[in-house]
Amino acid sequence: MAFFQCNFFSPTLCFNTDINVFIPTPNSDELQNGKKSDYFYDGAHFQVLYLLHGAYGDYTDWMRLTNIEKYAQNHKLAVVMPSASNSFYQDMFRGSAYLTYLTKELPEFVRALFPISLKRENTFTAGLSMGGYGALRLAFEKPENYSACASLSGAIDICDIMRSTKDGKMDGPFRWADIFEHPEQVEGSDADLFALIAKRKAEHYPLPKIFQSCGTEDFIYQSNVGAHKKLQAIGVEHTYEEHPGIHDWDYWDTHIQRVLEWLPLANDAVKE
Repeated sequence: MAFFQCNFFSPTLCFNTDINVFIPTPNSDELQNGKKSDYFYDGAHFQVLYLLHGAYGDYTDWMRLTNIEKYAQNHKLAVVMPSASNSFYQDMFRGSAYLTYLTKELPEFVRALFPISLKRENTFTAGLSMGGYGALRLAFEKPENYSACASLSGAIDICDIMRSTKDGKMDGPFRWADIFEHPEQVEGSDADLFALIAKRKAEHYPLPKIFQSCGTEDFIYQSNVGAHKKLQAIGVEHTYEEHPGIHDWDYWDTHIQRVLEWLPLANDAVKE
């Protein structure tokens, strides 16, 4: 696996930002086992997973705290890990346009530098906690660009999260008045995933597949159960799983492997 740390100026964000990128390459295990895989034939590209961090995190979290490099190598999957601060993956009212950066500028940037597939069926998003919300938001903001999205312990029901933090039921890093011009108007807007997904369904877009997983001892478990029921009510097919676990990296390291099993991966380079 080739590892790249990229620092570059983003015209959308108006500052320098960082990403970590894994690109599949031949490795010593293949050599020792006598395998010969052609990673770099003419026209070879890789399926790609945009992997999003949670609150308080950044582009280094997944690389430092899980074995995502090993898992991605096993599947010959490219992985892009960006930073989005505590923006909840929005174009902020007072702040940076992270949603535009992640759905437009970043894919264009990485495709210009790396052998990453341009095709919808080869492009996926996933994330944990705040990034679980972000994975679905990206996918349904641009459903023509993403074929699948996955949430681990996700803050999918943003309206429920906002009510919880406002009522003092849980601590949070989110300055809602900076993220949204009118926080009280989020419900029913595109920032409300259930409203956005219902709208995309009504518009007859090809809907990205959804994977949702949460630990049964997680503080956000009941919110995830509620989100699952809301997705059912909309009539959107999705895979829902719950397992013993809390809101921690042990759960996410285990279940990102399940996400990779669930995704429609070629387990090889793909021809463009």
